[in-house]
Amino acid sequence: MRKWSFLVAGIALAGTMSGCGLFAGPPQQKVPAMVIPSPSHSQSVWMHANAAQHTVDLTVIAGYASQGFNLNGTANGAMWVTVPEGWHVVIEFTNDSGLANSWAVVRGPQSTQALFPGAGTPPLAKGISQGQRRTLSFVPTIPGSFRLASLVPGHESSGMWAHFVVTPSGQPSLRL
Repeated sequence: MRKWSFLVAGIALAGTMSGCGLFAGPPQQKVPAMVIPSPSHSQSVWMHANAAQHTVDLTVIAGYASQGFNLNGTANGAMWVTVPEGWHVVIEFTNDSGLANSWAVVRGPQSTQALFPGAGTPPLAKGISQGQRRTLSFVPTIPGSFRLASLVPGHESSGMWAHFVVTPSGQPSLRL
């Protein structure tokens, strides 16, 4: 009987102590949902521009670091790509996600077609499989604020989109 009393008292004490945080473990780290931390998140890794030749090379990775619905580790418009009108843009697109993904420069949410010829990965609604790459080339011909988005159904609404701004002049830039 005495053994049971100690057991019950021990369980009650453990329950009380766990409630005050002694057994709760380390506090959870809070990481913004829009950006996956990475030392490689910099303009020099993702974008190269040649002002003399008016060319921009951009790397876009869907599901960067296999972390779900993101483009280069960003989601919900956290990445801003700015390109001058008339510059030649070459995008190396890689699908690092476990799901099929596509990308295209589009006018806005719910768009289903690439805005400029060559500015999307066919088939847009089906996407490409994990590990596949596509190199695409296009020239933005109209200035404005657009999106770089996955057009596989449900992906854009899950956060797989970035801002794609075409300016009348200036220099390319990338902000993450």
